[in-house]
Amino acid sequence: MANAIGGLTLQLVAEESLRTLVPQLQPLTKIAVTDFGAYVAERGSTVHTRYAGKFTAADYSRATGFATVDAVSTDVPVTLVDQKHVTIGFTDYEVATLSLDRLRRLFMAPMANAVVKSLFDQVLTKVDNDFADGYSGTQANFNRIAVSNIAKSLTLANLPQEGRAALVSPDAYQQLISDPVIAQAFSIGTTDVIRGNRLGMIHGVDFYEYNGFDAAGIQAGLNGVVSCREGLVVVTRVPAAPTTGGGEQTIVTDPDSQFSYALRYWYDWTQGLHKLSATWLIGSAKGNPDALQKIKFTS
Repeated sequence: MANAIGGLTLQLVAEESLRTLVPQLQPLTKIAVTDFGAYVAERGSTVHTRYAGKFTAADYSRATGFATVDAVSTDVPVTLVDQKHVTIGFTDYEVATLSLDRLRRLFMAPMANAVVKSLFDQVLTKVDNDFADGYSGTQANFNRIAVSNIAKSLTLANLPQEGRAALVSPDAYQQLISDPVIAQAFSIGTTDVIRGNRLGMIHGVDFYEYNGFDAAGIQAGLNGVVSCREGLVVVTRVPAAPTTGGGEQTIVTDPDSQFSYALRYWYDWTQGLHKLSATWLIGSAKGNPDALQKIKFTS
């Protein structure tokens, strides 16, 4: 018989965790190449991905025909350096009184938030001086014109105009929200800015807010990145299921991004706790340095 938490099967708990997790993953898939999968791996394994080099159109002539150039691409090895986990314990009384609604309200949202934050933190530590500054200046001067200049610099770098996205700090996000031109709903044809506190797209760049640019290992002053995805790469896999010791493991997979983690449940007789744990393997790397620009605030 499958293990259950207060009568809730692990599969039902997995479905609830997925429902909470999915909306938070979208910004990550917009700013980085994601190689997620439910494949079993171990810490220290290396996954390889590639990005294509630049090409230039040539003139056709009968003398030379369709002259070819080498299909040059750059290898990006990504090592699964860490096995992350979020583990919580329930007392016997809590399990006896646990309902699906209580599980959702009290535990699923914080658990999913911790999972997603670890992914963003891992990726953002790779943003360093190999990437150009799209904006470097005071917070007060970060406005619509600054975004326009970033969009221009991305175009000058021959990056596609489709799929541009920005992940910015609350300070940067609020600075744009407060821009009087952006705040005037009629200027961009929507009421979302004032009524929903949502920026959406500005000068071809979709904006997402993230409260974690002050985490350890992230470059000082960094308050955002604008990317065409190929600048950063993040890889995740799942650890193998334990073969002894009791308990149960199921794999939770986001159907859109394919991000997967192992959800485990077991009873610890020594501590007298029901343990619920989400765990996954993760690694990240820098990709194409031209495909990402930084937003930095100076003092």
